[in-house]
Amino acid sequence: DELARHEALNEVVLDRGTSRFLSALDCFCNDEHLTTVQADGLIVATPTGSTAYSLAAGGPLLHPSTPAIVVTPICAHSLSFRPVAFPDSVCLRFEIQPDARTSTAWITFDGRRRAQLAHGQSLEITVSPFPLPTLLRYGNTADWFSALRDAFNFNTRAYQKPLNR
Repeated sequence: DELARHEALNEVVLDRGTSRFLSALDCFCNDEHLTTVQADGLIVATPTGSTAYSLAAGGPLLHPSTPAIVVTPICAHSLSFRPVAFPDSVCLRFEIQPDARTSTAWITFDGRRRAQLAHGQSLEITVSPFPLPTLLRYGNTADWFSALRDAFNFNTRAYQKPLNR
């Protein structure tokens, strides 16, 4: 049974809230069990959201035209759990593991709305079939790299000085 439906432009965060225990979340992709995550939480980001919280947590930058969503762990207990990019056609589902130390998790949509997830409930994430149109000044790639340079000083650094001989 569907309890609620939310929309997010940037990201959906599933975290442990105020619990002192790690989240234990079962992750599914198109109903196939991928893994059980033990972490402070997970970020599911769109290409637009990939330059925000997901990037700060170690996720990749996704070009706005990339038809993908990325799952980035927040302080995962396992060093082998890395961000994963999925095609935007998948349905991701997350559930609290039945024997988890905590019985709830918190969901945040674009850093604004929050909802609680309890044992027996699941969070399903799909990409909307209705894309959000955007206006671009110079073109998709030029605008994006310009924004990265302006916001993050993307790949800019002082050049090495020549060796004095």
